[in-house]
Amino acid sequence: MAHEVVVGLLRAVNVGGRKLTSAQLRGTAEGIGYTEVKTYVNSGNVVLVSPHGAAQVADELGAALTAEAGFAVPVITRTAQQWHAIVEALPLRDEATDDPTHVVLVTWDGPVAATAADFDATRYGRERLEWRDSELYAHYCDGQGRSKLTLPVLEKAAGRRGTARNWNTVLALDALAQERV
Repeated sequence: MAHEVVVGLLRAVNVGGRKLTSAQLRGTAEGIGYTEVKTYVNSGNVVLVSPHGAAQVADELGAALTAEAGFAVPVITRTAQQWHAIVEALPLRDEATDDPTHVVLVTWDGPVAATAADFDATRYGRERLEWRDSELYAHYCDGQGRSKLTLPVLEKAAGRRGTARNWNTVLALDALAQERV
């Protein structure tokens, strides 16, 4: 297989005392043989080049980071092409243009439950959700930090584990990935 550019998102790091620095992430990724490793902000984002596919990167990097950190570090991955397609498919274009820090992408560790589209977000506030196969686009018009529509609530609806990034981070990771394609 040719080398694959992969976007990796660490789940639940640098919250609740679960500290893992960008330097640790970069060093661990390079130590297991990935190249062109670039982290983005200290919240568990990495773009790298791998000799194998995204699914193997998720497993391999997750195991290595778990050993490094001493706690479970799930990694959700997408290829550069998948990530770019996610960016291009954005259904909340006006919101992303006017208010990109309140537009959030949740990436799931697999396809969401068929019932996820029936989830009633209005019970939690004014958030707008657009479910996709393995992603969720959300607009937190009043800010994610104040919302009752938390990641655990969304995970229950999705039947999956996920991690969220604001739209500015999504675009920055896309740019880093496209530089390596």
